[in-house]
Amino acid sequence: MIEKRKPAIRQRPIQVKFFVDEKELSLIKARMAQLGIENMSAYLRKMAIDGYAAKPDLPERREPKNP
Repeated sequence: MIEKRKPAIRQRPIQVKFFVDEKELSLIKARMAQLGIENMSAYLRKMAIDGYAAKPDLPERREPKNP
């Protein structure tokens, strides 16, 4: 018998949708890549609320420089 899972309780239960064309999606993905952000929901949420997203300077994630 297959057991059904209960859906996870979401921290943010309200979904917001909007449409973009291919060029706009490409620009969004390019900007995310520049900033090193992989989570599109987090990026779009930050942009909608604050109007900017900063690239975090995390030395522990930086690759060591070759001498």
